[in-house]
Amino acid sequence: MFDALRKAIVPIIVITLLFFVGLIVLEWGADFTGSRSGRNFNPNVAAVINGEEVPLTEYNRILNNFYQQEIDEYGGELPDDKSFELEDRAWKQLLYDHLIMQEVQKHNVIVTDEELYAYLRMSPPQYLQQIPQFQTEGRFDYQKYLNAMVDPQAAGFWASLEPMVKRDILKLKMQELIIQTAHVTEDEVKTTFLENEEKVKLGLINVGFSLYQNNIPEITDEEVELYYGENKDNYRVEERAVLEIAQIEKVPSSYDWEIAHTQIKQVYDSIMAGADFAEMAREYSQDNSAQSGGDLGWFPRGQMVSEFDSLSFSMNEGEISEPFRTQFGWHIIKHMGYKDEMEVPRGRTEKEKVRKAHVAHILFKVSTSQETQDNIYNQLQELLLLADRVGLDSAARELGVPLKKTMPFTRKSTIQYIGYDQQIEQFAFEEKVGSVSDIKENASSYYIVSVAEKIPSGVASLDEVRSRVRGDARNAALSKICKDTADAIYAVLQTGENWDKAARKYHCNYEETDLINRNNYLKGVGYDPKPMGVAFSLTRVNQMSEPVSYKTGCVIIKLIERYSPDLTVYHEKRDSLYSALKQQKQQELYGNWFNNLVEQAEIENYLVQANR
Repeated sequence: MFDALRKAIVPIIVITLLFFVGLIVLEWGADFTGSRSGRNFNPNVAAVINGEEVPLTEYNRILNNFYQQEIDEYGGELPDDKSFELEDRAWKQLLYDHLIMQEVQKHNVIVTDEELYAYLRMSPPQYLQQIPQFQTEGRFDYQKYLNAMVDPQAAGFWASLEPMVKRDILKLKMQELIIQTAHVTEDEVKTTFLENEEKVKLGLINVGFSLYQNNIPEITDEEVELYYGENKDNYRVEERAVLEIAQIEKVPSSYDWEIAHTQIKQVYDSIMAGADFAEMAREYSQDNSAQSGGDLGWFPRGQMVSEFDSLSFSMNEGEISEPFRTQFGWHIIKHMGYKDEMEVPRGRTEKEKVRKAHVAHILFKVSTSQETQDNIYNQLQELLLLADRVGLDSAARELGVPLKKTMPFTRKSTIQYIGYDQQIEQFAFEEKVGSVSDIKENASSYYIVSVAEKIPSGVASLDEVRSRVRGDARNAALSKICKDTADAIYAVLQTGENWDKAARKYHCNYEETDLINRNNYLKGVGYDPKPMGVAFSLTRVNQMSEPVSYKTGCVIIKLIERYSPDLTVYHEKRDSLYSALKQQKQQELYGNWFNNLVEQAEIENYLVQANR
């Protein structure tokens, strides 16, 4: 390949596309977790994406790369929650790669040899920069890299990279195809410039809710009903669903506690036989204090959990406890001594003698074993089989599995007991009432859901939104008080009264800002666009606005000083503003396009079964 490329005589244009993969997969948090299980699956298949089977080996390769990166950075074994996070990241990366490559094929995107060579020469991928042969004293050496590209003996190495590098470039070109429609107008650039550079200094009399919220009478039931009747359109809701959930938490079983107890008992026996406590702590303890030999330093009564605290203040100096249990796991304590200090205890005002203990400990945490998780999974599998015959309610009663019912929820919202889950949402709104899902899993539990109810769109009943209506009615009353007070102050100001005196007459304050732009926080008001818009509409020094209502009050504004930027400054900053706006639009365009791609995709995720 490279022999042919080196003979090319036309100039090679380097690809300079923006690659947003990391933003989408890891930062933007696009919700494409997919179904975590299915009843019929191939154990060698990780997923089926738009009819394309994805090998489990591909998922495992991505996951192993993520694991290795984490271990290299932090060292040691990873906690369960981090492992689950990496599994989710690997699934998202897998899904991203396949959806994008499917679009590449659909749009007939190709990579030429010239583009491949230019990309490798001018934009060395990070994974190549980290190869020791391309480094000098631990840093990437571009000259060594270029020498390797023209070395005939390295031809096999570059040929082996070609498929992977081509995929990277295809993704870049697919991205360019999508983001090329992003357009920024001159007016948008000028508006951004003015928002950043045009500044005003203001005088404010702010009449906020805080002045009256402790004195306003309680809203009566009659007032709630009246407000609801006059504002029903504010309480329209989309179609909602209710789920029944059979959920079993991934909590350690008695078996898991017993395994951990057996392990710490072996450590205890070693210590009793003469092993050094600090060395055993450094080697076995699963607490942050392990590196210091388990030393927890000096502490007073009441600082530790009750079981730990009780032993710490009843043992003799030098004594070593037998293993004991707390909510954190199994512990062994070595007592290092006591002392009394004069200090001010928490909740007191004067110094007094405080007894302190000094201990070291060894902690064995208790985690949910795979055997326990298998038992949970099997229990729900039995429930699922029975539910196919008699329904979820009857099956749960027969097997003693408790059912919980969620509050009504809309699309794109959090589901009680589960959180946000796109696949569960899709199941809730697309399946019939009574439909039962497969076994699902999140970080803390396994669960099965059934569609209990579907509520059509319309105005929510007063009972459903009573607390919200009461809060809205109270805010409306506060808004009226603030507006009436601001109107009264405005009337006084129109007579020529001093602003400070007019404000104090109504128990308010007059304050002045520094020079601020449109994006600044307006003291006491916040970032509400309405008052800020009014402020920047004032053109004459000492010009006064009428009272402006905002979310939590009403404000009167006076222009003290106005700074208008020199247009020559605009011409200096125009290009950088244009670039920033265009990149922002490109990111939004690409993100929306990809999220829509996910929503339209047919995805079956078999990873729970495939990894069992």
